[in-house]
Amino acid sequence: MKIWHLDFELDKFDNLIPVKELSLDEIYSFNGDSKLDCWIPIAVKKMENKELSNAPGFYSHIPIFDRITLEIVKDLIEGSVEVLPLLCSEGEFYAINVTEILNGIDYNKSQFKTYRDGKRIMRFVKYEFLKHIVNGKHIFKIVDEPLRKPFVSDEFRQRVLGNNLKGFKFELVWESDN
Repeated sequence: MKIWHLDFELDKFDNLIPVKELSLDEIYSFNGDSKLDCWIPIAVKKMENKELSNAPGFYSHIPIFDRITLEIVKDLIEGSVEVLPLLCSEGEFYAINVTEILNGIDYNKSQFKTYRDGKRIMRFVKYEFLKHIVNGKHIFKIVDEPLRKPFVSDEFRQRVLGNNLKGFKFELVWESDN
């Protein structure tokens, strides 16, 4: 089993940016809490004049997928995300609000830096997941990092790569022993 950080090829492709700058509260509201009931589509535009990918960059903890990507990974992400429409003259794009927040870290085997209080985790150096918690989960965040990049399964990664979707980048963060 492998777990990957989901990232995006920001150097190769254009990014989408909000037409009207988002407040920190709006950006931080993508923390796993539901947004469906209060969602008002955000108008976005291209940042430069480059090609847009299937997953243009936005904010690192808020993936953006196009309609094609959604069709390809829908069965893997259903129940773990909210698909929030964006207003974009360049095509059909959606903010992906990852709502699957797992307490799936094996703290005894992981390596992390804490704040001075010694209790709160500042960042992970090495992730170790509890296999029984992450098994079958294809996109998720963890309780310690709801405002960081989401994690995806190897099956999600293989689906993206196998369908030649552009703009995705994956960083291997964990591989189980068997």
